[in-house]
Amino acid sequence: MAEIKAYTPGIYARSEELVQATRDFDRGRTTAEAVRQRQNEDLRNFLEVQREANFDYLSDGLLNWQDIFRPFDEAAVGLRPGSLTRFLNTNTFLRAPASEAGTPTLTEPLGEPYFRIGDLPRDGWVATLPSPHALAVTAAGELEPQVVAETMIGPQIRWLAGNGCAMVVLQETTLFEGSSDIFVLSEALDALKSPVPLALHLPFGDAGEVLGELVELDVEAIGVDFYATHVAALPRPFPKTLLAGVVDARNSLLEEPEEIAEFGRQLLEELGGDLHLVPNGDLQFVPEEIAREKVRRLGEAARILKEER
Repeated sequence: MAEIKAYTPGIYARSEELVQATRDFDRGRTTAEAVRQRQNEDLRNFLEVQREANFDYLSDGLLNWQDIFRPFDEAAVGLRPGSLTRFLNTNTFLRAPASEAGTPTLTEPLGEPYFRIGDLPRDGWVATLPSPHALAVTAAGELEPQVVAETMIGPQIRWLAGNGCAMVVLQETTLFEGSSDIFVLSEALDALKSPVPLALHLPFGDAGEVLGELVELDVEAIGVDFYATHVAALPRPFPKTLLAGVVDARNSLLEEPEEIAEFGRQLLEELGGDLHLVPNGDLQFVPEEIAREKVRRLGEAARILKEER
């Protein structure tokens, strides 16, 4: 019988209070401690709504990550925040990683406060990282994906696994122009040597052109944005666990749980295999009150499907 799960990987939306506290800190109007207290309150609220939604994996929401690359820019030797770059087809920008002299190396894995492991269950939580290929390509081709896997992302995954992480979602944001980099991506994934299941998630884009090759990669799951990818593009049967992006993280319109569940039924019937319901990208792109309601509705859709099995 197919396994059905629901969870929210990626960077979660910040409350208006946290956004204001961060702005005030940047302008010298409040303290770092006040910002930390607000982050703690946001995290408590996010964990609470995930538990209310009966999610299978919890997430800490990466509430102090400016973007998916920045912590590695800050912590790795030989890497720094570079020029402003648009993030996919959103209206937001990130600091693209920039390579300095030598081989970029994470001298020690990212721990607190990047990952709030003290607030998460000892097991049953999900972490999100950039794929080594995405980090290397976003750095304007200055890095080798396999080297990034060996010196940064791989050690980070093993640290996460040792601290109770049950699954790692790798955000891959650089494959929408075609499949010419699939072999390089495959080599990088092989170099990770992950002790926990990996999902390769393609947020905010049409993955149809590359899915046929992605399913051959050494990962347990593939994440697809179904607001941009037609279900007809997926191989049948789908040989991996499917992370189905069924909640739109770029739109404040709220999905109906029964409509999500009906689409989930279609996926189960046509594709077979395990089905994980997730947003189609980071929920940071909608207001926090909207993100919270989307979490609830995602959980309700998963409940409907689970009760039918």
